[in-house]
Amino acid sequence: MVPLATHAAPQDDPTITVAAADPEMRAAIATAQRGLPVFFGHATAPGPGETGFIVKYDLVPEERTEFICAEIISHRGDITIARLVNTPRDHRFAKGDQVTVRDNQIIDWAYFRDGTLQGGATMRVLIERMDAAEARAMLDRLGW
Repeated sequence: MVPLATHAAPQDDPTITVAAADPEMRAAIATAQRGLPVFFGHATAPGPGETGFIVKYDLVPEERTEFICAEIISHRGDITIARLVNTPRDHRFAKGDQVTVRDNQIIDWAYFRDGTLQGGATMRVLIERMDAAEARAMLDRLGW
């Protein structure tokens, strides 16, 4: 049996189940993790038109995987303080809860620059797997 991961998209979009060993998703995660230093440079000193800095991580890694997005409040060293922007499936947490996330827990990141989402490597993989109408709506919302 292959462990599955549930990926929640920003703003409480439907979740999509992905096999833990999915090669496209693993490649997207690796790309996102390599880009973390540049992302945190933008998050800690945003340029003109840059807003909505989020990270995606596993909310409760020791249990069933639930990747969720959280908007950055602050980042120092390898620790991010953030606020959940999705409604978690795990009822011990709620949308808006403040969380602490270590850099090595982050699987993706994103932010908007002048209305266009930057980053979102795992979102790109998930969008390719949506039906055409849902994908188009998501692409439009993300400025892609």
